Amino acid sequence: MYLALKEIKKEKLRFILIIVVTALIAFVVYFLASLAFGLAQLNRTSIDYWKSEGIIISKSANRNIYSSTIDLNKVEELSLNIVDGINVASATVYINDEKQGTPTDLVFMGYDLNSRKITAPVIEGRTVNSENEIIISSNIRNEIDIKLNDTVIVAKSKRQFKVVGFTQDSNYNTVPVAYVSKKMATQDMLLYEKDDPEIASVASPNTNLHERVSAILIYDSGYTDNFKDTDLEYINIDDFIKNLPGYQAQILTFGLMIVSLATISSIIIGIFMYILTMQKKSIFGVLKIQGYQNLYIMKSVLYQSILLIIVGFSIGLLLTIVTVNYLPAKVPVEIFWPLNIVVTLFAVVCSFLGTLFSARNVLKIDPLEAL
Repeated sequence: MYLALKEIKKEKLRFILIIVVTALIAFVVYFLASLAFGLAQLNRTSIDYWKSEGIIISKSANRNIYSSTIDLNKVEELSLNIVDGINVASATVYINDEKQGTPTDLVFMGYDLNSRKITAPVIEGRTVNSENEIIISSNIRNEIDIKLNDTVIVAKSKRQFKVVGFTQDSNYNTVPVAYVSKKMATQDMLLYEKDDPEIASVASPNTNLHERVSAILIYDSGYTDNFKDTDLEYINIDDFIKNLPGYQAQILTFGLMIVSLATISSIIIGIFMYILTMQKKSIFGVLKIQGYQNLYIMKSVLYQSILLIIVGFSIGLLLTIVTVNYLPAKVPVEIFWPLNIVVTLFAVVCSFLGTLFSARNVLKIDPLEAL
């Protein structure tokens, strides 16, 4: 280590340039990792709040909860818990004034008001107590001006909800989530129009229809389905998340980019160390003549490489933290420390392996030829 630090101190400019290049690549790696995690959370946060082991939807929905409808009569026949049924539908809404307001997309999640399991924690206001009330993910305020007691107007049906609370950030497939009573979140209720808004807020679109839900949440880790002769399908919650539109492709794409950039930064360090090693053949030859062992010289090269990548990646991480803190709230970036630690360890290991190639050349240096 002494020899490695001595050389770095003597050749400051050379090693500063290597550190700057490494830091810039590290910054891109860490920023992409934060962006990948932020986008992943933007797809799934509302599902994580369910804390369920699995979900039951209709087979014909092709694992798309928007297309799933389950007859509650069928649920009772299978002895499932109706309280754990949820409705999920998407709609465009206006805030307070449909003529002058900005249209905004929301995912409506309807739940049994006797159950508080599926909602994100309320950070302002209170939970829903009646069918004309709504609580909304707080990150919607990054896009529009909305506050407690405002009115949410569904664009198609003109149905109105009073905002009684805001939750922690909750999104489904990148769209902010709004929580309402179970029967108010059906696609029919959000599309159905009626002249009298007060009647429409509690009316069923068709009294002859059986009551339905989009899905049933399962909280039993040992649950096994018995849906052989039905149109129902049980899906593990992790598999359900992986099947969200675009989620898996996004994770794989960012993962490949992160691994590639971390590998490239390690290769660059390896190339720099190889060039430096070749330039110092005569110096290493003198050291060998003075009695320094090959292992000692090789260790100095390895120490230099690891030190350079640790310093470079530390600077890159610091730049990422500063950037994330000053970016607008609309940008979906979030630092995930376990992922950053894994990326750093991967880069250090790859750099170490790459530098071994350079260090091996020390063994081939003939002191007499080097002189």
